[in-house]
Amino acid sequence: MRAIVYVPELPGLQCDSSGKISFRQMEDYFVGISKIISQLKLQAKFIQDECGKELIQAIRDIEKLVDDITGILMTDVMKKIKSKEQEMKYKVREFMKEIDVWFQKKIVEALLKIISILGIPNPLTTPIPFITAVTLIDAAGNPIRYQPVIKDFFTKEGKVKIKAAMAEDIESIRKFFGDGKYDGTLGIKSPEHEAEEFWQKALRWMKELLSDFIAACINAMISLLTKIPIIGPIIKRLGVFIDPTKSIKEQLKLKYEEFKQKIKKAKEDVLSGKAFEDLGEKILEELIDFVLNLPIPLFGTLGNLIGFDKEQRKKKETIHSKEELWHRIEDAFDDAMEKIKKFFQTDLIAKIHDIILKAPGWILSQFPIVKKIVKAIKLIIDICRGKVSICVVLNIILKPIFSIPDAILKLIPNCIEVKRTKYGLEPNPEVSPQWAKPA
Repeated sequence: MRAIVYVPELPGLQCDSSGKISFRQMEDYFVGISKIISQLKLQAKFIQDECGKELIQAIRDIEKLVDDITGILMTDVMKKIKSKEQEMKYKVREFMKEIDVWFQKKIVEALLKIISILGIPNPLTTPIPFITAVTLIDAAGNPIRYQPVIKDFFTKEGKVKIKAAMAEDIESIRKFFGDGKYDGTLGIKSPEHEAEEFWQKALRWMKELLSDFIAACINAMISLLTKIPIIGPIIKRLGVFIDPTKSIKEQLKLKYEEFKQKIKKAKEDVLSGKAFEDLGEKILEELIDFVLNLPIPLFGTLGNLIGFDKEQRKKKETIHSKEELWHRIEDAFDDAMEKIKKFFQTDLIAKIHDIILKAPGWILSQFPIVKKIVKAIKLIIDICRGKVSICVVLNIILKPIFSIPDAILKLIPNCIEVKRTKYGLEPNPEVSPQWAKPA
């Protein structure tokens, strides 16, 4: 008789009709993979014979397989996090940013073809300002000093260099970005989580830098095209691109600082004996409600925009604290602001594109600069409007991602019978256990 192990059923990584995969899908998928591994480890302890030893080896092979596949793009966490589930959540956040960056990089590459006529410096060769040179070992085994630049964010090897430089001088990182997360300000102090949040901030900083470069190129194109006969006066009436998210970001920043001071005072009052209850969690809950109900013109509330339903989150995912929930909302907010910015950028360059296409044919033949610009604009519109879907990108940069669950189960030895249930060993979160029911 074979030993039986239970594993949770994984939600499939399915592309919708438009070729999209959401952050929530990706997170559920990878957290599910981490749960399979952790549940197998727990059950392997109770299988004492040779089969148990085979299962333990299989689990090691499974962990290596998952690390090898995710390691193609995802870097290891800055400091080892004890929870595999938490580690996977950070890797998914990095991976989803990687997909966004893939699209951004394509836009930047299109603009680099005309950068000489726009008079804007190449951002990819810019040194990263918040880190100094890092010591690396060359092919001959000799130590060398290397100063990471922006283009290093686009390769796994480059990101490893950046992380190494950040780890050498974390205080400079803190000075550049300000207070970290999980630094004790909101109640939780966790150096490994704080370090990983600094990495997430670095990725966000890079995305904003490229977004600002794209905006500068759009305005430079407008400036050039306004000098062209016939189309110039029409394009001039469009005006330049102005970031519509700045006021929203400033509003949130001010509100966060206000709430942070309230939380700090609440904790000081407890320590000084002025209060017996720490109201920090309640104040943080008020901040979360404020942010989720923040009105975003044309998009409803911020909660609507990021698809964040607190009640559904409580039922379906493990949130260990209000602080973790808040940091996840912050991350979703930043991503949403970039999406809004891209929406308006695309709308503006689409209008420019339409104006040029409706112009007399001699405009393109007599002004080669216009022909170069319209070609770049067409490529950017195709990228921004989804002519290349997320699923296409995934199949290009990480095709094995879709088959991880099947590959995992194939590694489990034949002496083990695998039974898949909705939650594996975990209790159904939607049903209260008997001891929790009222008498």
